[in-house]
Amino acid sequence: MSFNKPIKPATDINGVKRSAFWHLGRRDHSEHELRNKLARKTDNQTWIDAVISECYEYAYLDDDRFICSFLRCAQNKGYGIKRIQRDLQLKGISNQQCEIHFQTDKFDYINSATQLLHKRYQERIENAHLKQKVMVFLQNKGHCFEHIFIAIENHNEHFPIEDYDAVADAFMLLNKKFSVQIDGKKTQDKAKRFLISRGYSFNECQNAIKQFNEQIEDLN
Repeated sequence: MSFNKPIKPATDINGVKRSAFWHLGRRDHSEHELRNKLARKTDNQTWIDAVISECYEYAYLDDDRFICSFLRCAQNKGYGIKRIQRDLQLKGISNQQCEIHFQTDKFDYINSATQLLHKRYQERIENAHLKQKVMVFLQNKGHCFEHIFIAIENHNEHFPIEDYDAVADAFMLLNKKFSVQIDGKKTQDKAKRFLISRGYSFNECQNAIKQFNEQIEDLN
């Protein structure tokens, strides 16, 4: 089992400076983020303020540069505006600063969301159950509803509607859920509720159950 080494307190301002340069040498930081890290080294606010000022003087610290770097990294991960804005706020970046960069940034978040769907789903996103899963997936990535709906439409353009067989899809779900013939009102109602909750119509449920039962009969 590994444990994080305890942070060694700075005994002078040079110790605080070395810590700041070490952190900034690894990646860009926001001022808020760097201040929090230096506060772990010392509670001497005068030292921290002096080091922060020096970092700005030598352009080691720049919130605008940090935002641009953070944006590129988050966009490469497929994150949407809501996720990026929330994460920037956690690093001390104001809403106003975020909005300025979002307004000038030309990144295509809809295309980004569409590409995520292409990588994850090799099928048409048709029934309500699958759409719900897709929406949760893209919401967790921080995409807004407007972008999500357009991304689903863009994705489905690669899977023409005539290629989608809802009954066959429902039939496959029944094969995963049931191992014996679906007979009797109670069992059939259970199967219908199972399929309807996933977005299939009553007729699609009926036909899928019929196909499933015919398959069981053939096997017997």
